[in-house]
Amino acid sequence: MAVRECLILKDLQIAIQMEQDGKKYYDQAAYNAKSEGVRAIFSHLAIGEVYHIQRIQEIYDALEKDPTWTEDMCEFNPPAADASFFADAMAKAEMAAGDADDLKALDIGLSMEQKSIEFYQNLAKQAQDPKERRFLLSLVNEERGHYYYLMDYRNYLADPADWYFIKEMGHVDGG
Repeated sequence: MAVRECLILKDLQIAIQMEQDGKKYYDQAAYNAKSEGVRAIFSHLAIGEVYHIQRIQEIYDALEKDPTWTEDMCEFNPPAADASFFADAMAKAEMAAGDADDLKALDIGLSMEQKSIEFYQNLAKQAQDPKERRFLLSLVNEERGHYYYLMDYRNYLADPADWYFIKEMGHVDGG
């Protein structure tokens, strides 16, 4: 096996560990959350991490047998989130500033997602196979979606009135 193939296997092991750490954190954060909305966000993200772990493990196992990337390997189809998921989490929140512990937990989640984004972006830059790059960029996109969920909810908890104002700006009458 060539050096590049050994490196990607090592990187995939690191990715699996990162995703397992993320799932463990999100499960614990959901358990400790004071807000039902925060609990829902973390529970949703933990489910996403399970798919990431399974998919990365499948890729690892396939590359261990044959270091050639196939079209099937670069597919990344996480379970579709319910379109109303974020709205449901918002509905569970109260129109009041969030608990400091929940805000801190969201900040930690944001930091973890940012590290994942940077890790996968770095791997994608190094990828020599377009299929490998496409898979890694799919992971970047997925982690970025997690980041945006966390950031949006954090912004809501930090200042609900401001969050609503920004979200509803298209409806502000300046006249």
